[in-house]
Amino acid sequence: MSAEIQVDEKLVKEIASLARLDLSQEETEMFVSQFRDILDYVSILNDVDTENVPPAYLSTANKSVTREDRIEDSVPTEEFLANAPQSKDEYVVIPRVHIEQ
Repeated sequence: MSAEIQVDEKLVKEIASLARLDLSQEETEMFVSQFRDILDYVSILNDVDTENVPPAYLSTANKSVTREDRIEDSVPTEEFLANAPQSKDEYVVIPRVHIEQ
């Protein structure tokens, strides 16, 4: 049996930081309460008897259906480039993307 998770402001702030969220003190307190409620609710699963229950990945007899790979003709380059807003030397030109970090 695993140790019980202690939900406090420190944990909520750590999770918020990982999720890139900037929470106010009021929001942090609200999430502490909500996280505790969620974990309490989900903890009922600890009481479920799963002794003779097969793993879920074995619950179906369905098999994957595969097909043979077939090579198909592609759209001609000229036709493809006719739909591009801008092209150069058989390539599609796109706006430069710059992400500041």
